[in-house]
Amino acid sequence: MPPVETRALRGIRFVLRRERVSGGGDLNVVWVSRRKLRSLGKKFRGADLFTDVISFRHETPSFLKRGERPPFGDLFIAPEQARINARRFGASFEEECVRLCVHGALHLLGYRDYAPAEREKMWAVQEPIVRRAAGVAGRR
Repeated sequence: MPPVETRALRGIRFVLRRERVSGGGDLNVVWVSRRKLRSLGKKFRGADLFTDVISFRHETPSFLKRGERPPFGDLFIAPEQARINARRFGASFEEECVRLCVHGALHLLGYRDYAPAEREKMWAVQEPIVRRAAGVAGRR
């Protein structure tokens, strides 16, 4: 497995550990083109914009106890957009891929970043995990 994927998966594991999520299930990371990610965003979110990650949470199985949050889902990530982000924010490509996986995993667990307070809370959780998984000092 390439180092970028190894570190990205490490970031996801750190998220799951931090949020005390355990158990089986599938969390898929799918690397797609910017064009494909844009079409997914348009189809499922109604937003015809370039983005870097989209998370789709699988349906909660009926056998789970009330209140359990399974981290089952799919993360669609555009490496091309990760490169653009990395240049824009002065990060490495690897760090940005880790950031997108961590960010997407947090979305699967219910974190939101649409309002400033939500974004601040999410990034306070996200960035220490990114730094640890990517092995870098914080840049953003």
